[in-house]
Amino acid sequence: MRIFTALAIILLTASTARADMDQARQAYAGGRWLEAAVQAELSGGAEGYAYAARALVTQLVLEPETPDRQAVTRQAVNLAEAAYREDNDSAEARLRLAISLGYQGRYTSTMRALFLRVPQRGRALLESVVMDDPGNVWALGTLGAWNLEVARRGGSRGMEMLGASVEAGTGFYSQAIALDPDNPALRYFLALGLIALGDRDRTAMAWEQIEIALELEPRDAFEAGLLANAAQLHALRDDREAATAWAVERMTQ
Repeated sequence: MRIFTALAIILLTASTARADMDQARQAYAGGRWLEAAVQAELSGGAEGYAYAARALVTQLVLEPETPDRQAVTRQAVNLAEAAYREDNDSAEARLRLAISLGYQGRYTSTMRALFLRVPQRGRALLESVVMDDPGNVWALGTLGAWNLEVARRGGSRGMEMLGASVEAGTGFYSQAIALDPDNPALRYFLALGLIALGDRDRTAMAWEQIEIALELEPRDAFEAGLLANAAQLHALRDDREAATAWAVERMTQ
């Protein structure tokens, strides 16, 4: 009897977790990021915690007015760390931890981040995902973002210290875009990273990607939000300084 009771509890828990994840995905698709995070965290496990971290970072990216952004970022990192502890073989847990750590880096000085080896850990996590799954477009794209952010924050010295380059950044993004050409997010983030560098030689590629992205149909609320951002950025095309400032603000807030 006890065996059947225990089995019933296990099945009920699993069923509840699946229901929570279904609700989390529905909330995410509808742009209700905080609700998605709460439902996913209730689901628990590596999948739930990783999805909750994803939802919180999405909220930070698309809602600049989010109050206490540093606290939300810390929560995203904590959830991603919990996912990683639950299952460090999970590609999604490693990806979301790398992305959450990268976002936390916005509120950490360059020297402290290097001392804590935050960028090194993020890159190692992303490279491990790509090693296991060479077609993971988000890991490839985030490696691209990692290289461009090192270039922006660290300049030539930072790139030399960490083995990063603008060419590697655009190369990783190009691989991701080739695998998922209808993904406007990859094109937007590539353009954002290039424009934030303030390098005249890179702007042609950036604006080309923005224009292609704006021709694409969003597949969910996340992509719709990013396309709205892309339209704001595109409106600044004829004012290089304003476009650079806008991009830097988006990269640092």
